[in-house]
Amino acid sequence: MKFRSLVACAAILSSPQVFSADIAREVFQPDNANSSFAEIGVSFVTSQLPLVGFNGQTLEESGDTVNSLHIGLEGRFEYKGLFFEFIENSFSDVTLGFDAYSTENSHHELIATSLFSEIVRKDITGFESIEDRKGDVNAGIRSSYYLGNSIVQFELVSDIVDSHNGVVGALQFGHQAQYRNWNLYGLVGVRYFSDNVTDHLFGVSAEEATDTIAEYEAGEGFMPTIHLGATIPINEKWVFRTTAEYTKFPNAVANSPLAQDDSMYVIQAGVYYVLHGG
Repeated sequence: MKFRSLVACAAILSSPQVFSADIAREVFQPDNANSSFAEIGVSFVTSQLPLVGFNGQTLEESGDTVNSLHIGLEGRFEYKGLFFEFIENSFSDVTLGFDAYSTENSHHELIATSLFSEIVRKDITGFESIEDRKGDVNAGIRSSYYLGNSIVQFELVSDIVDSHNGVVGALQFGHQAQYRNWNLYGLVGVRYFSDNVTDHLFGVSAEEATDTIAEYEAGEGFMPTIHLGATIPINEKWVFRTTAEYTKFPNAVANSPLAQDDSMYVIQAGVYYVLHGG
């Protein structure tokens, strides 16, 4: 996600020269998205992620609110339709892709992306029986459609490294508005996980089950998310940004003995320095 200070948001979203990017970046980037960039920033973050092995050392601690200072690095680099991006508030870790087909108001890309890193729980007290979960690499398509100041983005990918062999899809809608020099934006969406994905991450096999951790087989599920934010320029290089995100877990995740609650949130505010590319 990047913000460039003084260009009207309508101009970028409707421009036929724009290359698509992850919607988490595009929804609040009022400037030409086909430019490469790098950004570094520091922010204060308040979050709760009640999933054992994702955050915290015990089941109880995984439900605690965590306050921290965070140093973030993001970027996007392109060359003749090929691109590489790492977007901090994106669901993906890193994405490689190629702009395969474009029209005046849409872009359709072939992508390879990592959604989940390796998860290690055996070092957590009480969860020593749970085997490590391999990280994944997924390949598929991403399509973006531009409707004035709004974006609709569809994504469908499948694991290609024999991690979970599952499918993940997403449908997201983003809208932005300008108030004086503030850029206000919102993003709502839903993400689909096949049962292979959820069971890989949150299932408990008979061999892993103990007296305190029940055997559990996770099914498919849908995960809705809402993300709101605002950005204001400090000068040509520095911006201030604040965001709030809320996610509701599928029942397949929330009912797992490896989860403590059915939702998560992240609230973040910080300053960022942006380097512009060509």
